[in-house]
Amino acid sequence: MTSADSPLPTRRLRIRRSAAITGAAFVAWLTVAPLALALIVEQPLWSALSVPLGAVLLFIPLGVSMWAWRSGVDVTTDGIAVRGMFTTREIPWKQIDGFATGDDGVQAILADQSQVSLDPLRPENLPQVLEIGGQELRAADA
Repeated sequence: MTSADSPLPTRRLRIRRSAAITGAAFVAWLTVAPLALALIVEQPLWSALSVPLGAVLLFIPLGVSMWAWRSGVDVTTDGIAVRGMFTTREIPWKQIDGFATGDDGVQAILADQSQVSLDPLRPENLPQVLEIGGQELRAADA
């Protein structure tokens, strides 16, 4: 196989939530862990309530951390993948008509004129996104 036969490397941009969210969740976990473990072990309330409440208190900061690590936007030469904690929506470039920016961040405008929020993508990331997608930057019609 010659170098001319090899596929082009896929360029990728991964944008995730701020690491500060994960740090805050870790601090929350450290703060809540003694109370949660006391509820589970000592069962000061009705035992039917103490154990589930303690477990919930332990897992909420963990869930926030997992959400912060997992959710975000992946941009490749094939399209844009919007990731949530449990879901992924892949949008091919041919379905994207443009982008809208505003106070609530960046939205992709699809061919059917619906909009998909691209959190945590910021307007300053758009030139990089368009370059990876092989798209050109055009001014909006006035």
